[in-house]
Parts: sequence; C-alpha cells; structure tokens
Amino acid sequence: MNGGMNPSFISFRFLSALVFFVLLPLAGQNITLELAREMRVDVEVVEEALLRAFQHAGSEQVRRDVGVAGTANRRVGQHLDGIIGEFKAVEAAERAKELFDGGMRYPPAARVRIESFEVPVGTTEVHVPVTLDKASPNTVIAYVRVLNGDGGRADPDQTRAVFFRPGDPLIQTVTFRVRDMREGHNVRAVQPTVPDGGIRDGGGIRITAQQGAVNEPVEGGRDPLRFAPLGELVYAVTGDTIKFDDRGGPDTFSTALSHGRTQDANQETGYYGTVEMGGFVRTPEGLKLSTRRLDEPVRHGSPAREYPFLAAMLSGHRTTDTHFKYGSVEWVVRMPNRRYAWPALWLLPTRGWPPEIDVYEGFGYNNDWDFSANLATNLHGGRNLRRAFTRSAMHMKMHFFGLPNTLDSAFHVHAVTVDPEWITMFVDGVETMRYANPFRGETWYPLTNVAVKAGMESAYDKGSGAMTLKSLKVWRSE
Repeated sequence: MNGGMNPSFISFRFLSALVFFVLLPLAGQNITLELAREMRVDVEVVEEALLRAFQHAGSEQVRRDVGVAGTANRRVGQHLDGIIGEFKAVEAAERAKELFDGGMRYPPAARVRIESFEVPVGTTEVHVPVTLDKASPNTVIAYVRVLNGDGGRADPDQTRAVFFRPGDPLIQTVTFRVRDMREGHNVRAVQPTVPDGGIRDGGGIRITAQQGAVNEPVEGGRDPLRFAPLGELVYAVTGDTIKFDDRGGPDTFSTALSHGRTQDANQETGYYGTVEMGGFVRTPEGLKLSTRRLDEPVRHGSPAREYPFLAAMLSGHRTTDTHFKYGSVEWVVRMPNRRYAWPALWLLPTRGWPPEIDVYEGFGYNNDWDFSANLATNLHGGRNLRRAFTRSAMHMKMHFFGLPNTLDSAFHVHAVTVDPEWITMFVDGVETMRYANPFRGETWYPLTNVAVKAGMESAYDKGSGAMTLKSLKVWRSE
C-alpha cells in the first residue's frame, strides 16, 4: 500500500475540516487584505480537492457530503471576495482623497503634440502621429487639420478628431488623403483648436515626401462605450406628465434655482420666470421651456437690477425622487438655436455649488457656436461657492461621433452615468466624454434650463428660443 488516502474513503467530517481551516483565521484575528487574498487561494485549493473527491467518490453518501462541503466552501469564498472588495474600495477612496482633495483639485491636463515627419514619395495617405505627454484622467479629444503645402495637396482640406479615452495608448495616428506628394513636396498640419480635455502643445508641422521614408498607422484605443443605465429606474416622466411649480417638491421640479431666479455671476440677462409668466408650454411634442424678450423688464435684487428677458428653469433641488449618489440620468430633448440662448442639462449636489457636472451646454452667446452640431461638457470642482478647477470640452461636434448635425431640428438622447470611479457622458447612446470622478459621495439632482445672455438692447428674436423636453429618466444605484 502507498501512504495516500483513497478518495472513496473521504468523509464529510474530513471535507468539513478543510473548510474549517479556511474559516479559522476569520474568527481568530483581524483579517488583512494580504491574509484575505492568501485565504482566497486556500479556498480555491479546497475547491479543487473537493472536485477530485467527487469524481472518485465510491458511494452516493460521499458524493452528497462532498456537495455539502463544496457549498460551504463557496460561501467562504464569497465572504472573502466581499472582504477583499471592501479593502479595495477603501484603498480606492484613499487614493481618490489624495488625488482629488475632496473635489478641490484635478490632475494636470495632458499636453497634445504633433511633430513634423516624412512619408514615402507618391503616397496618397498620411498617418499623422498625435501624442499625449502623460496619461489623462479624462477623455482628450485632439483636433488635427491637414492643409495644402509646398507642392503637396490635402485631398480634401479637413479637420479630424483623435480620441484618447482614459487608459488608451499615449500615441495614436489619424489618417488623411493627400496628392501630388513628389520628392520634397509637403503638406502642412495643425491643431486648429485647443484639444477638449487637454492642452495644445507646439505649432504647425510639415509632412514631407522623402524616398525610403516609412509612415505606418498606429492602432488606436478602445471603442466608445454604449449607454447602459446604472441602477434602478426611480423616476420617469414625459413632457405631458412632468410636474413643476414655483417651489418644487418630492416629485415636482422648481422653476427657480435653489438660490433664486437670477444668475448675475454668469452675466445672465434672463430672469427665470414663474409658471404664471408663461415660459412652460405643453405641446404634442413635449414640454417647451421658452425664452423671449419681455414686454417690460423684471426689476429684481437690492439694489434692483433689470432683466429684459425671460429664461426657463426646471431644478430638482427639492425633487427628492430624482436625487442619487450613483446612477444615471437621461434627457430626450430638442435644442433651441436662437443667438444668445444658453441651454443646459446638468447636475448639482444637494449640499450646494460647487461642484457641478455639465452634461450638455449650448453657448449661443459665442458667435461661432453651431446649435445643430456643437457639443460641450464640463466639470467644476470646489466648495463653499469657490470654484477650484474646471475641465472642459467645448469643441466636439456630432459628426465626430457618427451622429447627425440635427440637435436643433430633431430629438436626441443626452445621458450621464455617475459611478464611484467615473462620470461618463453619452449622446444617442454613444460615449462622448469620460472623467475620473473627483466627487465621490456627493448626492446629485438634475437641472434642465435655457438661460439668456443677450445684450440689454438685443431684439432676441432670431430662430427658436425654446428647448423641447420629450422625456426625463433617473436611475439610482445608491
């Protein structure tokens, strides 16, 4: 005989003892992360031993005993997984506290650079390398334009976007068609705008045709995420069913901000009107949040100031049904297109501003803003009415995400998901921006509004000044 144990003679008492030795440290000492991980390995060893015992068991009773022991062992494993998860959560919270200082700072923005390079003679495509100088806590969208140069021609002259999502490689290429690239000919390339979420580094470059040169594309980063709501659906309304009044309540939005009906700090010239002032109209398409020039300015404040325009606000600061720590919000809306209108979909914390999460803003007071195509998002950090940082994205366009430029003529779905690690924005289900979450533990509420930032004498009468809200949903996981 050899000295080993015949698996057919393994008893339930022996199998239970294996589990007992895994459980013993849990009862006898303060467990550490290292010990929990070591014990988790032991659980896997016991699981393998139980499987072998089951395969070689000589009786039905032993098989039943092995099954019972296996169930107990798996429970131990689940308990250890929970302990390890708690340790990881604490570690992540400590890292976030050190990195973000309770929402008072954000890591420095990555710098985006392009440099001159050579391509093969006769090439019809150039692959422009775009480089970040460091890993970014947020999505960086760089913009590159290739233009005609000395002899060489852009085919066509166009601007393209390069996406660096958190965790992506720090160098990517973007491809352009060119022609007439004979020996010594070149085309030019520039970053025509500041990168969204980053800093532009350096100036224009030349891309020169040279015999023997090599220019290959570099594989890009991950694909954009698709919107999947986080948590349980706790609030869902349409333009017909949404409740609002001048105060607000648990299921009712307020027509004012938590601090009142004006925003002087933003140089807004619109007054967020009461229901009686007629800024909210239910239509077959949805609820219209309308703005216009008033027949008579509203005088408000001390000293009194005149507000010549009506603005519209739906704030959830008292709408507790919509409050969440982690979860998702989805708006289905059609945007205004009137110059000087400032529509926004955003989140604020119940404890007061800042911080602030801007899911969408339409900067109609900027002359180059295109309401049909342009997108903007932003994070504002700080506390006690003091903004400590901002990280913005203001140059995105719908077609960069394969979406139609119809924000002001068709309904689109805007969404945000806030989880302990990330704040992620979506349009029509496609990820547009992602930020590492510096605001862990905040409780948020949604706001939907159209502000006005027009000159006092402006007619404010071109195009539509109304955002139409078709539906609003909130999911809550915590």
